[in-house]
Order: sequence, then structure tokens, then C-alpha cells
Amino acid sequence: VKEGDTLHTMSTMKNIIGRAKIEESFDRQFGIYDLNEFLGVMSLSKDADLVFDESFVQVKNGRSRVKYFFSDPSILVTIPEGFNPPETDCTFRISQTTLSDVTKACSVLQLPDVVIRNEDNVGVLVATDLKNTTSHEYKVELDPIDFPANFHFKIDNLKMTAGDYDLSVASDKNV
Repeated sequence: VKEGDTLHTMSTMKNIIGRAKIEESFDRQFGIYDLNEFLGVMSLSKDADLVFDESFVQVKNGRSRVKYFFSDPSILVTIPEGFNPPETDCTFRISQTTLSDVTKACSVLQLPDVVIRNEDNVGVLVATDLKNTTSHEYKVELDPIDFPANFHFKIDNLKMTAGDYDLSVASDKNV
């Protein structure tokens, strides 16, 4: 996390980048090694206060506290300075409910993959197993969108905090 009110993250595979502008502003840089774990800590309470120290942050809520140590920024996978994202093939909004339903379906049906595809000019989000042609599927329709390709994600790469998201997807393999 860098100073300011914009958060950036990149998956360890360097194939997914996240950016969020938040209400809070950080006055210092600090490193979080396991973002999923930290988001889990933050989900332990709805209105937690963050108290920063040199090497850790305390996540406080009432009488409970979590002391969460920072990571050395030099070992983190980060977005390179001056990175220019590629042109995107499509942009669409996915609601918290839709994302939650797909995540739950992947868990219940033990499906590792999520596919975004166009079916008759309607975008669909599909929970599936790309390595098993007879796997169960869970589908949910998105808004009408037009894009030239299917986009595949591992559900493990889509662990995010609750909320609505604007997703931009690029088929450029060099991202």
C-alpha cells in the first residue's frame, strides 16, 4: 500500500491487477504479503479502526484487536512503475450479489474456474471446471456486453471484499 487513497494489487501470477480508490488516505507506505488473509482480518468486524505502528497495524474494534505485521516491500509482487494497462476488450459491472453467488456455487459444486463469455449478445458468468467436460455449471446473466473472446479465471484469484465491481478485461497475453 502506497501513500494516498488508491490501492493497487497484482496476483502472484501477474495476470490480475486490482485498483480501488477509497475514502481513507494512507500517510505512509506498508506491505501486505497475503492480501486474502488481511481482507479476512478486516472482515472480522464491520467498523474496525486501524492504528499504524512502524512494523504492524492494529485492527481494533471495541475490546478486540488484531496485531498484523507488515511485509518487507522488496519481496512483494507489485505493479511496475510506469505500467500502462493494455486496451480492454470489455468493461462491465458485477454486483456483490452476483459475485457472492458465483463464489458460493464454486464452493458448493467444487468448481475451480470462472468463465466470462458472450451467449447471444448477453454476457454470462459461468462457474465450471474447464478440465472436465461433464462438470456441473452455474451460470448467471450479466448486462448485455459485446466482446470477442472468452475469459477464464481461477476462482482462487477472485477473492475480494464484498462490494460491486467494475471489471475491465483484456485478452492481451502480455499483461
